[in-house]
Amino acid sequence: MAVQTVRVVTSRGHQYRQRVEHFWDPKAKRTRTRILENLGPVRPVFPRAPEPPSLPLPPVHFGLLATRMMSGTLTAAHVVQTVQEMGEEMPSGTLQAVGIRFDLAEKKLELLLWLEPPSARPRPAPSATRPSTPSGPTPPRSSRSKGQAD
Repeated sequence: MAVQTVRVVTSRGHQYRQRVEHFWDPKAKRTRTRILENLGPVRPVFPRAPEPPSLPLPPVHFGLLATRMMSGTLTAAHVVQTVQEMGEEMPSGTLQAVGIRFDLAEKKLELLLWLEPPSARPRPAPSATRPSTPSGPTPPRSSRSKGQAD
């Protein structure tokens, strides 16, 4: 008797749904799985955050924010105060992260404000890690010791 189910598999950072059938193989004396249909992606494993709101950033305010970023003293209060000094309105929500973007073509600075945390960096796939033991055959050891002469 075959049983049909839907399973989720992960491949290259994305999850996909498959309709599968589990059946008993009397020769191998075990249950085997047969893929009947690929149902498409579920969702990305590492979803990207939406594009953050950006504000034009004058060079004077850029210097202040960049200095505080590099020294590690930048807080959300400093960012809100700088945005208010620029005459801009702060978007509603709690500030999670900030960034500075420079457009090389237009020579324009922008202040990026993330109200949701940016997505986490993807980790390397398990197959991309190095094996703990060397692969391949090991060379045979010589039976002669260092001190022996022919």
